[in-house]
Amino acid sequence: MSLSTEKESISSFTTKKINSTTFVIREDDAYGEHPFIYVKLHPLAPVIIISDTGCDEPSEKYKHARYTHLRPYLETHPVKSNNNQPLNPSGKLQYLILLTHCHYDHLGGIAQFLESGSTTEIIASAAGRDFLQTDLGTHGLFDAIGKPIPFFQITHWAQAFERLHWPLMTSQAHLTHTAGGHHDPVDLGITIIPTPGHTPDEMAWYDHDEMHLYVGDSMYPEGPEDGMPILFPSEGGNLIEYGFSMQKLQFLVRGENGRAVITSTTINNNNNNNNNNVNDDDDDEDFVQIPRRVKLAAGHQTHSEDAEEFFERVGTLWRGILQGEIPVVKKKFPDAGEEGEEVWRWRGNDDAISLEAPKRMMEDARRFFLYRGSDVLGDKGGSWL
Repeated sequence: MSLSTEKESISSFTTKKINSTTFVIREDDAYGEHPFIYVKLHPLAPVIIISDTGCDEPSEKYKHARYTHLRPYLETHPVKSNNNQPLNPSGKLQYLILLTHCHYDHLGGIAQFLESGSTTEIIASAAGRDFLQTDLGTHGLFDAIGKPIPFFQITHWAQAFERLHWPLMTSQAHLTHTAGGHHDPVDLGITIIPTPGHTPDEMAWYDHDEMHLYVGDSMYPEGPEDGMPILFPSEGGNLIEYGFSMQKLQFLVRGENGRAVITSTTINNNNNNNNNNVNDDDDDEDFVQIPRRVKLAAGHQTHSEDAEEFFERVGTLWRGILQGEIPVVKKKFPDAGEEGEEVWRWRGNDDAISLEAPKRMMEDARRFFLYRGSDVLGDKGGSWL
């Protein structure tokens, strides 16, 4: 499901509300990435949670638009789906940025949130700390496009499956003590999940209340316009790690969907019991609770897929490629005299999804998963491992 809203000639950003507390912002950027930026207005804590910050570089069409930088857009531009109010009027809410990974189209706009006196908090995966903190020009692909590296500092390195609270315990624990006395930290209802594969620092985050999973660049459909494959860069990409990371997320999604079914069943049973105690001539129709399901939001192309179904689709593609059942539809070779490696693209029967990685990386994954005396993948119908 691609973002669909009216174009605004005064801005390189367009916004749409995707659940009761969260908006997706699509940037029309100079590099054709069209990244999705997610903004959550938390109902209990005085924070605005931002997942990634985009490229901070408008396309030629919007080069002279009024709003080409994310922060002024958030603080001053009225958003139709937010009662025609800016998402963060005058910057009253404190910024909490979740960095899904270090590539320029996700990190490029971060510097504007770190102006003098800023209290912005930036969260990244502790598992990817070395990759993020060393040679960002190469790892973040900034050097590849000639874009300056932004200066910033991670304020909180999130541990695996850490549930976030506000204030963050590392840097602002003192804020729980105010003139009014002690205040317990607010549970933000967000869990951080490290998902190395696309990059070593890749992380997903899950919004428990909204049942929405944000996966960064781990998976997305090609899209009707951009034709984007799921990419694995030579610098940091790893298909072995990817398989285990996606299995982890698939377990999370199935568990959350299962709990939602149990909750709905309990509610429906209680309603049935209550209905048995009322008069038979009651004309009110029976109320049936439909189980909620986890939605998936990616860094590109889609923001509200059925997560379990999409994991099965991508898992089927991934397993088919490993087993040599999915055809290579494109091969790219480095230019003569230039460094690089052979990169292949695969696309199966589900022509809305493709995957692109160095040939060497796929061969490593095949050796790991397939050549250990037996096929450890077997036939599991959409499961990752």
